[in-house]
Amino acid sequence: MLGSSLGLLDDLHGGLKHLDEALACSEAEEQSARPFRIGNNPRVAVFTTSAFVLWMLGFPDRALERANAAVAVELEHPFTMAYALVHSAFLHLWRREPEVVRDRAAGVLDVVEEHEFPIWKAVGRCLLGAAEAAMDRQEEGLDQIREGMDLYQGLKTPPVFWPLLLYVQSGACVQAGQTAEGLALIEEAFEVAGRGSGVTLVPEFELQQGDLLSSRPGSRAAAEPCYQRAFDLARELDARTLQLRAAMRLCRLAGEQGDAEGGRRVLRSVYETFTEGFTTADLVEARDLLGDRR
Repeated sequence: MLGSSLGLLDDLHGGLKHLDEALACSEAEEQSARPFRIGNNPRVAVFTTSAFVLWMLGFPDRALERANAAVAVELEHPFTMAYALVHSAFLHLWRREPEVVRDRAAGVLDVVEEHEFPIWKAVGRCLLGAAEAAMDRQEEGLDQIREGMDLYQGLKTPPVFWPLLLYVQSGACVQAGQTAEGLALIEEAFEVAGRGSGVTLVPEFELQQGDLLSSRPGSRAAAEPCYQRAFDLARELDARTLQLRAAMRLCRLAGEQGDAEGGRRVLRSVYETFTEGFTTADLVEARDLLGDRR
């Protein structure tokens, strides 16, 4: 719990330290042998939360290993299975792998078809819609997401997923060209999560807002402050993946404004800190922008 709180607020490195210690404890105590009548297996939660933290810190390969380990834990516990699949799907959404998101979300819905878990049904439906939208089926995807959002709003549960689901829906709006709706959604996400450096996903929300603004004809420049805030916040957090994503957008804008070399210089300074994940979509895109064909 401490690792999750620190990692998802403002201390990625401190959070990861506690999560790694929790993982070592779970291995020593053989958590999988215990029955779980309420909630989910904490070993699986450690895998998925540390996957998010590792991804943000700039270790996408290690993050994937943790997420895959969560899904691979052999438990006869449907709630934990759904939990693992949902969180794995979020990681693959950030890794820009919609086919895997679709498969994970479909797995969630298979579990909830047999076992009624309303929260996982709602979130799974949203993730399935996000995958559809990312695979050029924007209208179908948005319909799925709206159905999931309606289900989630009707639940008597703490709205822990609400900012993320608003972000997911606004992302589908980016792909569908529905700028006004997308901006309203991401603004609501900010109202819930805040705008400062106290939440590690705020830079990603800033990027989404910038993408929505840049999709308006003649409004590309309006996105620059969002991208710059995302870059600065990510740098403060040492969230190198989020910083890289912001740097790529700033690099494109700099090129459009006649300072292509300046933009590449900023991007290169972030790209060269990475030691893994070079086949992921973000790093491939960054390498192309830098003109490095290796």
